[in-house]
Amino acid sequence: MRILIASETYPPHLNGAAVFTERLAKNLSKKGHKVCVVVPATKFDDELEINDHGVVIYRLRSLPLKGIYPNFRVVTKPDIYPAVKKIIKKFQPDVIHIQNHFAIGRTCLYAAKKMKIPIVGTNHFMPENITQVFPDFISKALTKVFWDDFLRVFNRLDYVTAPSQAAVDMIKAVGFKKRAEPVSNGMDLSKFKKRPTSEALLKRFGIFKSVPTFISIGRIEKDKNLDVIMDALAIHLKNHKAQLVFVGSGKFEKEFKKHASLLNITDRVFFTGKISDRAVQEIYSLADVYIGAGTAELQGLSVMEAMASGLPVLAVNAVALPELVKNGVNGYLFELSAKDLAKKMELILKDKKKLEKMAEKSLEIISEHDIQKTIEKFERIYEKVISKNQ
Repeated sequence: MRILIASETYPPHLNGAAVFTERLAKNLSKKGHKVCVVVPATKFDDELEINDHGVVIYRLRSLPLKGIYPNFRVVTKPDIYPAVKKIIKKFQPDVIHIQNHFAIGRTCLYAAKKMKIPIVGTNHFMPENITQVFPDFISKALTKVFWDDFLRVFNRLDYVTAPSQAAVDMIKAVGFKKRAEPVSNGMDLSKFKKRPTSEALLKRFGIFKSVPTFISIGRIEKDKNLDVIMDALAIHLKNHKAQLVFVGSGKFEKEFKKHASLLNITDRVFFTGKISDRAVQEIYSLADVYIGAGTAELQGLSVMEAMASGLPVLAVNAVALPELVKNGVNGYLFELSAKDLAKKMELILKDKKKLEKMAEKSLEIISEHDIQKTIEKFERIYEKVISKNQ
């Protein structure tokens, strides 16, 4: 098949939708499909590249949303429709797959309808990812505007998926009228193996080698609730030894570091910033437990990576995380309070044998999210909408 994938976010920017889009394109190409990707550029100019997997990537001129969401760029081409239409005409896709309802996704929808090309959409969007920076009264108003805008696009698609059942339920609740199917973002499980943590990495950040270690990986943003994790650690440290490692970057890093300082736990909390994939895997291998406290997770990429790395997980009881973390099986769910999380931190480290069994269960559960299973599901979806269009 000839598949055009469109997204408003793509590496080098790191977030769930960007990682999924790149992974989908790469694995479809590896299976012999012709794949073209249309995404925002990394600068104020159009870019064209062909990656190592043969995926053709068109990047459209864009600007960053520095003051609102630094990991997101918006396309600034006033002639976006002619540009996208030209790409579609040149590539001649059998199917188009959009990942968002913003400028590129919406434009692909208009073009697909005019050119009679079947179009599929996957929703990775939650208003909270954007509105977290605004006061509550503005956030509530924007949330309705964003969802109404989402529905104007996604209710016109030929087929819709979302990464989890919770994500499907969410769009149904705001007025999505068609059938939507949960399809996991998927993981390349072969990439996640135990690696010895190098002394150089430990020394670089001052991390201890033989102390019970909690980690959390992802954007350093408010919706990840790093302050709650640190508050819980402060409680835990009153009676137990432990350390906490945060991996990732974001505009709230200084604010969270200040919070650690106010709690007087800077000698037990480490911020690594953005590090290499190998270093991330070494951190996963060092850890005893992963903590996922994000309340805007439509699936939870880092939680999935932690499970694939053989870690038990403490996850906030919100959105899609309870679909990955089974309470008492491969970890524990906690309510979003430092007191409850501190209790679960103590509980999960209490029994070493149970901790090992939970790690095994994480590997068992995540095996259902193998990327090849995800690719096969999307191939069937593409074939279905293409056959209906013929």
